[in-house]
Amino acid sequence: MEITAVITEIKSILESFSWLEEQASQDKEFSSKSKLILLKDFSVIADICSEAEENLDETKDTITSVFYLGLVLGSKRVTDWLRMTESEKQESILVIKRNIEGLKNYLSADEPALVVPAVIKEIDRNAGTSFFDKTAHALYSTAQLLAKADGTVTEKEEQALKHIYELIYGGKRPDKPLQMLGPPSLTEESLDQVLSDLNKLIGMDNIKKEVETLINFLKVQKLRMEKGMAQTPVSLHAVFCGPPGTGKTTVARQLGKIYKDLGFLSKGHLVETDRAGIVAGYVGQTALKVDELVNSALDGVLFIDEAYALKPEGSGSDFGQEAIDVLLKRMEDNRDRLVVIVAGYTEEMQRFIEANPGLKSRFNRYFNFDHYNPAELVAIAEKFCKSGDYVLTAGAKEKLKTVFDALYAKRDRTFGNGRLVRNIFEKIIERQCNRIAHIAPLTHEILTTLTDDDIPAV
Repeated sequence: MEITAVITEIKSILESFSWLEEQASQDKEFSSKSKLILLKDFSVIADICSEAEENLDETKDTITSVFYLGLVLGSKRVTDWLRMTESEKQESILVIKRNIEGLKNYLSADEPALVVPAVIKEIDRNAGTSFFDKTAHALYSTAQLLAKADGTVTEKEEQALKHIYELIYGGKRPDKPLQMLGPPSLTEESLDQVLSDLNKLIGMDNIKKEVETLINFLKVQKLRMEKGMAQTPVSLHAVFCGPPGTGKTTVARQLGKIYKDLGFLSKGHLVETDRAGIVAGYVGQTALKVDELVNSALDGVLFIDEAYALKPEGSGSDFGQEAIDVLLKRMEDNRDRLVVIVAGYTEEMQRFIEANPGLKSRFNRYFNFDHYNPAELVAIAEKFCKSGDYVLTAGAKEKLKTVFDALYAKRDRTFGNGRLVRNIFEKIIERQCNRIAHIAPLTHEILTTLTDDDIPAV
């Protein structure tokens, strides 16, 4: 399988585990065990698939590593793999393999082959929730991805998939062709749920209002269409303008779900790429890459970050222009099945769209993202803390606010926003580890508390 398609499928599968964060915030004991048992189950599934593989393929190592990376650091981080050099990828594979082996040794051998299904069934029974179906489907989709990584599914792999199905569901697999059991649906949420998730995002008040206006417009157009009335032409393509780390990818994913719920797209999934994922180094290959990306995004959203890099200012005709030409043709050929969202710095995106009549005619909906202010940056940091089972003391929070005040005052257009907060959060955790490493015993309070000594200077 082509690596971009692999990354897209893994991100889709990881989205199915998003409920774990909410559950973990309510149950601290579950928080400490959830990722461990999920990683353990994933390693069991990977082992079963590898044992059935006659010709081991390096794609399986990539899937294992990227899936592990996404579970530990979040689904957004899986795209980091596309930016790594080959040596960095090989080093990551070795480190992750060692971590998985250590995890197997850490967890009791007396536990059942797969732990997650029983745990989630118990949660569903106690809380009246229905997480099992989505999570089981995601686990099985992971097995399918591993089995078909080399492009073929042998008889041994088919038997392995049946075995994994029985481990997950506790019964025999229905007689369905493999291709009918695709990745889990990511658009099961109702429109109200999607809007609720959008409104929970920190800041972005203008974006939330623009999305609400867009929804109202689409609802009315849909009603007019159903009644056979004249309609205003609907263009779902959009330009996201603004600095990095301001939630553009997150909003694009939500828009896909909204379009699906309103009936404008049948899947609503998001495929994310940039120039490196589109443009090749020799004649003819770029068109093939664009076609492959578009095919994977059909019935959903193709999100192109830093899209202006396809046509740098002052550049002549290059492979970037070839990519634009092919993309425009596919947008026209698949106008009822494809939404394209291009994103990047405001000035560059305006130049990029204005410089090409084909782009200008297709993109007339703009969303302007702004920097997060210091209070919002602190709120994002607190969200990271909550997800990681950490607590900021009052002194730590005050010092962190001072740091963000100073950084915000010196900001330029490359100011990292949410990415900056994540980087600082990771440094905070490193400093806390250095501070408490020699304390014994390490109580739950010590392990979870972040003090002002852990906050790095500006």
